[in-house]
Amino acid sequence: MPRFNQLSLVAAVLAAAATGAAACGFHNYNPKPSMVDLLINSEHAVLARPTAGNPFRYTAVEAVAGSTYGVELPQLVDTASRRRLAADANATVLFAREGSYGPWQKVSYIDATMRPVLDKMVARLPAWADGDDLDRFRTFMTYLDHPDVRVHTLALTELDRADYGFLVSHKLPLDPVATLARLDDPAQLDLRAIRVLLLGLSGWQGAQERLERGLAYSVQYENALAGAYATALIELDGPDRAVSVAQRYLTDPAVHYASKEALIEAMAIHSEYGETDMRETVSLALAEVLQQRPELASAMARQLGARGVWTLRDTLSDVVRQRQLTSMLDVLAVSQYVAMADGLAAVPNPVRIGVSDEEASN
Repeated sequence: MPRFNQLSLVAAVLAAAATGAAACGFHNYNPKPSMVDLLINSEHAVLARPTAGNPFRYTAVEAVAGSTYGVELPQLVDTASRRRLAADANATVLFAREGSYGPWQKVSYIDATMRPVLDKMVARLPAWADGDDLDRFRTFMTYLDHPDVRVHTLALTELDRADYGFLVSHKLPLDPVATLARLDDPAQLDLRAIRVLLLGLSGWQGAQERLERGLAYSVQYENALAGAYATALIELDGPDRAVSVAQRYLTDPAVHYASKEALIEAMAIHSEYGETDMRETVSLALAEVLQQRPELASAMARQLGARGVWTLRDTLSDVVRQRQLTSMLDVLAVSQYVAMADGLAAVPNPVRIGVSDEEASN
C-alpha cells in the first residue's frame, strides 16, 4: 500500500477513535442534558425569588450569566417552591435559557448546600465549555459521596458522561450498598447505567447476584443496559466472567443480535482498558465465538475497531477469506477493520487518542 494511503487510513482510524466513545463508554447511549450542559449552552442564567407583593411570580435577583435587566420569567411559583422559599430567605431558584433568546427553563433549587456547588460550576464553566472534560469529571467525582442526595445525584449525572477509561482510572468515592439500594429507583432510572458500572468498579461482591439478574433480563428484552451489566460483571469477576458471558450469551441463537453487539462492546471496553490477561482472554473468547457464530464478525469489527483494539485482525481476516459472511455490508465492515489494523501496523508509534503521554509510555 502506498505510504500516502496508509497515512490517510490511519487518520481515519484516529478520527473514529476520537468520536467513537460516547457517554458512559457506550456508542448508543445518550444521557439527558445535565445542569452543566444547560449552563454551558446558555448565555443568560439568573437566580430568582418570588416577587414582592406577588408570591406567585418570580423576579430575578442575581445574574449567574448575563444580567437581570429586563428578565421576565413566565413560570409561576408553585406551592411547594413557595413554601420552601418562604422558609429560607437566602434560597433561590436557578433559571437558564438556551442561547440569549430561548425559553426560560427552571433548572434547580439553590440553597446553602447547593450554592457552593453552583459557584464552583460557574467558575469552571469557561474551561468546561472549551472541552476540559477531565477537569469537569474530576470536579464532580469529589461530590459522589456527598451526604445531600441532590448533590450526589448531580455528581452521578455528570459522571454518566465520562468514558469508561476515566471511571476505571480514578478512585471514585462510592457507597456500594447505597448505590445498589438506589439501582431500581423509579425516579432515577436514567442513572441506572452509571450506577451499574460503578457497582462493578466497587469490587463489592454483594452486587454480583443483582448484576447477573440484570444482565439476564437485559439480553432477553434487548434492553440498552445489557452492555453496562456485562461490563460491570466482567470488571467485578475478572477474565473468567468474560469467557462465561461469551459462551452463555454470544453463542445462544435466542439472544437478539443487538444484545450480542452490546455485549461485544462491553468486551471491547475491557480489551481497551484491561490488563494483559484480560485482553488476551477476551481475544480468545471472541475468536472461539466466531467459530460458531461467524455472523458476529461485523459486530466485533465495529466495536473493537471503534476502540482501537486490533487483536482479532487475523481471525476476522480468515472469516472473510473463507467466505463465511453472506452480507456485503458485513464483508465491508470486517474488511475495513482488517485494513485499519494493517494501516496502523505500518506506522511506527501510532498516536493513541485520549491517552496522556505518561499513560502512553507505560
